[in-house]
Amino acid sequence: MRRVLVVTLLLGLTACGLTACTEVDPSTSASSSASGAPGAGLRTAGCGASAPAASAAADPVDVTGQIGARGEADFAAVFAGARVGDEGVEVYRKPSAEFDTWVTSTFAASCVIVRDARFSAAELAKRYQQVSDDNVYWSEQGVHVNSVSSDFVRGVVVVGTQEVDKARPLFAARYGDGPPVELVDEAPA
Repeated sequence: MRRVLVVTLLLGLTACGLTACTEVDPSTSASSSASGAPGAGLRTAGCGASAPAASAAADPVDVTGQIGARGEADFAAVFAGARVGDEGVEVYRKPSAEFDTWVTSTFAASCVIVRDARFSAAELAKRYQQVSDDNVYWSEQGVHVNSVSSDFVRGVVVVGTQEVDKARPLFAARYGDGPPVELVDEAPA
């Protein structure tokens, strides 16, 4: 079985990736967006037109790495993941005022967008490990697991198998609570 733990870093240049962001606009918080638009999140204000010069901003890949390291170490119960997105550094977390305060104060000079997540990285990793540990069990059930990965943006563990229809009710029964498992049709590597 091929094991893949997906941690997505989109390395495209972003409009905010080359500019700095400095303030938090509370009207756009991830849990209560003023617009109510899906995907709206807490943003540092510099992501807008009033951002300081690009030279003040840190490299988005570095910011993503720093947030990831501290998120996993000190905020494991809420931190889901971070990536460089189209608008800036996107951070996914279960709602947490403490985490939000840390991110917005520590990275005030960078464009950071904080978004809600259903599950933390630790919760996804636990489900990932459960599925991986059950490989022999699944083989005995006639389901060959070809890959296991996690997607922190969507909050799912993705399992590749060629027996999707057979696996669907079995996986639903075994992993009914917590992070969902998404089955995809995938041939062995």
